Amino acid sequence: MALSIHLGAHKTASTHLQYSLRQIRDRLHEAGLAYIDPSRLRGEPLSLSWILAQGIGGSNDVAAGQVLRDLRQGCPDVLISEENILGLTQRNRLFSRRGEFYPRAAERVRHVIALAGGDPAVLYLSLRDPASFIVSAFALQVASGKETDIEPYLCGRDPAHVDWAGLVRRLRAVEGVSRIVLWRYEDYPALRPRLLERLLPAGLAPEVPDPPPSNVGLTQAGYEWLLRRTRSGADIDLRILAQRARQRFRPDDGHAPLRLFDERTYARSAQNYARDIAALRTMPAVEFLEP
Repeated sequence: MALSIHLGAHKTASTHLQYSLRQIRDRLHEAGLAYIDPSRLRGEPLSLSWILAQGIGGSNDVAAGQVLRDLRQGCPDVLISEENILGLTQRNRLFSRRGEFYPRAAERVRHVIALAGGDPAVLYLSLRDPASFIVSAFALQVASGKETDIEPYLCGRDPAHVDWAGLVRRLRAVEGVSRIVLWRYEDYPALRPRLLERLLPAGLAPEVPDPPPSNVGLTQAGYEWLLRRTRSGADIDLRILAQRARQRFRPDDGHAPLRLFDERTYARSAQNYARDIAALRTMPAVEFLEP
């Protein structure tokens, strides 16, 4: 069995890729590839995040492994796509107290490989500029009703630094990981055809539709409107306010992206990102896709 695991990360067009592949799930199955994504991993009969939170050897591992075998439906190859395998984006989950990025990612990937049968896995991971990534992860928590201000979310961390290279080193050291394929989120539109060719059986990449962007986040105007409403004392659920803000202040209507840091921070972020990318390009067992 060939096992491929698309890890995300969060806010790197994962939802767009997942929705695209879901449209041809039956066609993929006919070609021998079982495609398993959040639509089958975030509820009944399998809540993968809950299983991973129990750790390897939990009492539900046998049942979870059986569900994954059932979802394969006899296909020789499997593609699992779920960004929550890496972890979650809450302030105390995305970073450890020591500042380690996605601190349980290696353990969780090891767990998924075991649940899937233990075959060698190729990991697929998209990276993103640190400051942009942090802002988008924060906006996801705003939309979930859990955050309103960026400073408490940061917990004193430098928003210009996300240790992608460190994360990949930890993932590379997981027993059962044969290779890691990386690309920049910023290159996703240009790389999408090549990425699909890598993920799918030969000849199927052109059949994947390219829908409009999904899961569009908060714009600057939408976030400022939301803050005004929350600070006015309006007794409205933050999740509802966030939904209204996303609907009223859409990027398609010309509203600028959410930017919560000064220009010097974004410049430092770009420099740190470039250094991380340079290190990753030379890392053994790592393949870096570029336009």
